[in-house]
Amino acid sequence: MENPCETVVDSGALREMPEPKGLPVLGTIVDLIISGGAAKLHLYNDKRHAELGPIYRERIGSVKAVFINSPDEFRRVFRLEGPKPIHFLPEAWTLYNEIRKCKRGLFFMDGDEWLYFRRIANKLLLRPKSEEFMSRPCQNAADSLASRWEIYSENGKLIPELEAQLYQWSIEVMLATLMGRNKWEEYGPNIMRKSENLAKNLHRIFEYSATLSLIPAKLAMRIKLPIWKKFVGSIDEVMEIVRILVPEIIRLDGDGLTKMILDEGVQGEDLVRIVADLILAAGDTTAYSMQWALFLLASHPDVQERLYESIKSLDQDEIPKDPFLKGVIKESLRLYPTAPFLTRFLPEDNIIGGYRVAKGELLLLSLYSSGRNDANFPEANEFRPERWIRTSTGEYKGVINPHATLPFALGARSCVGRKLAEYQISLTLAKIVKTFRMDCTNKDSVEMILHLVPVPSEPIQLLLTKRSWP
Repeated sequence: MENPCETVVDSGALREMPEPKGLPVLGTIVDLIISGGAAKLHLYNDKRHAELGPIYRERIGSVKAVFINSPDEFRRVFRLEGPKPIHFLPEAWTLYNEIRKCKRGLFFMDGDEWLYFRRIANKLLLRPKSEEFMSRPCQNAADSLASRWEIYSENGKLIPELEAQLYQWSIEVMLATLMGRNKWEEYGPNIMRKSENLAKNLHRIFEYSATLSLIPAKLAMRIKLPIWKKFVGSIDEVMEIVRILVPEIIRLDGDGLTKMILDEGVQGEDLVRIVADLILAAGDTTAYSMQWALFLLASHPDVQERLYESIKSLDQDEIPKDPFLKGVIKESLRLYPTAPFLTRFLPEDNIIGGYRVAKGELLLLSLYSSGRNDANFPEANEFRPERWIRTSTGEYKGVINPHATLPFALGARSCVGRKLAEYQISLTLAKIVKTFRMDCTNKDSVEMILHLVPVPSEPIQLLLTKRSWP
């Protein structure tokens, strides 16, 4: 039996990993720029896989990495990652933390420190029945969003600033979950007013990060490029807002997640940075995941109506368990993965796909490419939630390899907020579909581009029509 922890001893018989030709130092960055730059990295990468195979090595500017789009090798990487996995952090983000002497939360931690705090987070966010403290904040935020959108449906107007509204919705869920239901109804509106600029600046951080990924961040800082100044300014404002919000949430002494973390013995600066990064992480990723799900449903009225029929009679506790709704969410995350690339550094030399990979070499798991591969999902570019319905034998109807899409990753460093994200998206999608019919008026012109996470190439124009209840 294969030992997943066995390291490479003799690599003499191994094949040489494919690698495209590039320039000294710059590598293939010119090829990427010609193909559309960082915004089109997912498409560029998919073409490279078609050209070079499921595993190849490439230097793009200052980053050299092994790219992988094989589901079997995904699983091997997660078996080999060790008990304290290390992932890639954008240079601009780590440099900001250094110049501001800023200690950050779980995303930025490694080693024993990460393991200690991650175990606490697992206990609170991934334990059985953890949804009990998540359900009310998620449902309240869903109801609030649908209520605000009723006026647009009545007037026949497009949803204005959809992206910003979904950022606020996502932040509201996280803040309410942190504070707890016994305090949120009274103090929530004041907390939300103080977080108004949070969504706008979170979006800017990811947009500026994408540009900075093409150039050395230290160089951008040294020569004082405008993009670096904007990046730093946006994080400064976000951190200032969060560092006002978190102590206030602690002071109000609610019964939510913050209190639970306190009860686990996390206090002072550690509590502030853990809670702060939970807020920041939730804002961007869940907002865009929700936006893409709405886009797909609004672009496929037949799927939208099938979902309505599936959930229209369900109560709040039954909705997240509905197979078709779960299929809608899985299919949306397959087509538009929150993280198109998962990153890992292996703790030891090893073999991936028959090629030698050295300890500390950056691995990029190409989820966009594997998720859109017909070998894993027949008619892979089609939105077909029914493919995730299980047959009588327990197999999925239209999925060849389910591990080809891993929106929350696997292993020790998988997404700790998975249950909260799935719960809030499922309850909000259900509320919107029960209340409105949706149409996307620019569905044919919207494409996926990257600002580290997948974003629409232009604002999604969502038109709602209020449903008539029987």
